[in-house]
Formats: sequence, C-alpha cells, structure tokens
Amino acid sequence: MKQWITIAMCVAAVSMSAQEAQKKTVTPYFRNALTTMMVYHPEDEFGYDVYEIFNQLPPLEKYDAHSIKIRVIDNSKISGVKDKPNGGLHRQTYGSSMVLTTAEKENNGRGLEKLLNDAEVGKRIVAKWFDLQGDSVRTAHFSTHLLEERSDYNATVSDVERARYTSEGKYALTNVSEDLLRHSFVLVSDMTYITAEQRADAAKVTLNVLGGIADMLTGGNAGQRMATIAGEIADSFTGFKVFTHSYLYQLVWNDSLSNIFYQNYYTQEPNAERIVAFLDDETSFSIRYLGAASSTYEKTQKKGKYDRTELLELITCRSIDNNVAELQHQFEDFRVKTPITAVEYNAKGKLVGFRAQVGQKEGVKESSTFEVLEAKVEKGRIIYNRVATIKPVNNHIWDNRFNALLENDEDVLVEGTLFKLVGGASKDITPGMIIREI
Repeated sequence: MKQWITIAMCVAAVSMSAQEAQKKTVTPYFRNALTTMMVYHPEDEFGYDVYEIFNQLPPLEKYDAHSIKIRVIDNSKISGVKDKPNGGLHRQTYGSSMVLTTAEKENNGRGLEKLLNDAEVGKRIVAKWFDLQGDSVRTAHFSTHLLEERSDYNATVSDVERARYTSEGKYALTNVSEDLLRHSFVLVSDMTYITAEQRADAAKVTLNVLGGIADMLTGGNAGQRMATIAGEIADSFTGFKVFTHSYLYQLVWNDSLSNIFYQNYYTQEPNAERIVAFLDDETSFSIRYLGAASSTYEKTQKKGKYDRTELLELITCRSIDNNVAELQHQFEDFRVKTPITAVEYNAKGKLVGFRAQVGQKEGVKESSTFEVLEAKVEKGRIIYNRVATIKPVNNHIWDNRFNALLENDEDVLVEGTLFKLVGGASKDITPGMIIREI
C-alpha cells in the first residue's frame, strides 16, 4: 500500500483595484488547478541543469498550483511508446528534421497517460483536493479546507458536517467540488535543447568547406579568411534554442465519481477502513489525455550578458508558457479567467478602456478577442453569462513574460493589458467581472 503524506496547500489570491467612484462587482469564479511535470533526459548535456531549473520555476500565476510531489519523469523509465523496451519518448534531435509527426506526438501522449495512471496521479490529485493527511492509515483523514479556500465556499457552507447532514449543504458541496476537480489538469513538457555553440560549430564546418571551394576557384585564401572571421563572430555569442512538446491531461471527475468518493471514502475523522478502501481503489480515479502543443524558443546573447543558467531558465519558462497559451486556444476548459481590475477614463471623463492582468505570457495578441462574463451562483454552481466582448488596444499589450523587465532593460507596462469595447455596452462592464479569450 502506498504511503500518503500531508501536502501543504498553495492558494493564490486575485486582487482588484478601481477608481473610488466606480461600482465594484465581486464576480465569483474558479481558477483551474494545474500540476506541472517535465521529462528528464539524463543523457543530455544540460539534462540535470534543466531538471534543477524546472524544479525552481515559479508556478503559472493564472492557475492554482496543485503539487502532488511528482515533478520529474525519467525518460528511460517510459516504455511502450517505441518498439524497443524502455525506449522513452519520441523526441527531436539535433541534425534531424526537428519535427515530430502527428502519430509520434499521439504515441507520446498516450504513453505518458498510461505511465501517469499507473502512478495513480489521478488519485493523488483527488487526495490533494481533499487534504488527505495523517502519519498512518489509523490517523489519516480528509478535509474540505482547500475546496473552501479556492472557491470561497466557506461563506456558504462553513464545514463538511453541515454538508453531510443537510440536503442543501450536501448538494452545494457536491457541486463546488465537481466544478473544481473537473478543472484539474496535468501538463507534462519534454524539451530538446541546442546550444548556440553547437550550431556555430556546424556553421563553421560549412563555412570552412565553402571557403576551401572559394580558394580553389580563385587561387587564393580569401575564402578561408572569410570562414575564420565568421567563426570568430559565432564564437562570441552564447545561447540556446529549445524545442518543447507539452502534453495536457485532465482529471476524470463527474457526479458518479463524486458520489463514490463521498459515500465510500470521505471521512473528516480518522477512519482506517475508509482510508484503506480509498488507497486500494485502483479504478475510480484517473486522468485522460487531451492533446499536445509544440513550440520553439530561441535566445542568443553576446557572451557575458547572461550566464548559461539564466538563459536556460528564461527559454525553459517561456517555451512552456507558449505551449500553455496554445493549449488554451485548443481546449475551452483549460482557458484562464481573469478579472477586470479597472475601467479607465481620461481627464475629460471619456472612456479609455478596461484593464486586466493578462498579456503576452498568455498569448494575447492584437487579434485576440475576449468575452466579458457576469456570473451568478445557482444551487452552489457558478453560471456565466456573456455581457460584452473586448479586444486589446494596439501597442498596449502587457509584456508579462518571464524576466521581461531584465531582458528589455527598460520599464515595462505593469498595470496589465488595456482593452477596448467591440460588442455590448460599456455600462455593463465593472471592475471584478471576468474575461476569457474566445
């Protein structure tokens, strides 16, 4: 039987700001929960460096971090994807076409799905949500504290006892847990790195060959001097190019599974029989593969501006961010919801636009369109209604990418992206309302 330990909760708070004269609307909403992992390639030159950097990356700020103590998957332990045993994932390698086929990505995604389910990742996510804690099965128990904190649910139902003994409380708690758990995701990223030096070495070989051909044609050594100068220029730069494939999974959760959990396993007091039954259940809790996204990110700098670790950290974070933004476009449930922080007016009282803390990190472009959502709670469940649509104002998209301030060496807009109205009425939009890309 697997031993489960208490996991500390990480709860993010969303703040609102607005002009004092403006009406404030507190719109309830749930943030998606995200567990992030990486595939570790011990044979890679920078494999361990990437492993250490990934473990220290900050959580994606638009999601609730849902750590389950599994962060790294050893590629050599992955089997069933390729023909040979323990062959690991299909991956891009330097000197190849650098592109995985659709079938290879699908095989990777399904292979990781099996591995994660074999490791009972779905059960671990559920245990995290219900705060499974205790030194042994004799003292272990659950609680709804994390559900309450992340949903602001304590304003409606103060504790699980009320939910258990009143039909209204039980119905509401079941709904709120279904909404939150159904929006639990796992993101696994696999990265291939190429250094600027590797590409420079390849380029110098090519230049030397071409230089030799030029010398043969001209009878001199001008071509070889050209190759030497070009090689010296290449040697003065350092950097990386990363090819990242990210695979997205979602916790399988519905009314039936919720009923199984509450009726058979949930206990607020120590109850060894219920805890053992939960730990022994190998079929109820699982994750399902949704799809994949791929991106390329490159950063090359003159030697001395960044050290290798800083460059690795920068491109690792940004390449994953790019894939998250792409996966948000692919899967509606995975899209982030962000509150409007302010409605802005100029000195003459004319509407300028609407401010929200979302930007380039989330893939916002001038062509992006967002819906403004008004929410209401019905029987413990949040229902969203669209009241307007907005688009980013040209040249006012927030650069909130990792280390943007350091990279740009100048002040970066910190208030968020400014949006303009394209559909609906501005009077219907107030700070605190939620926006979501469509």
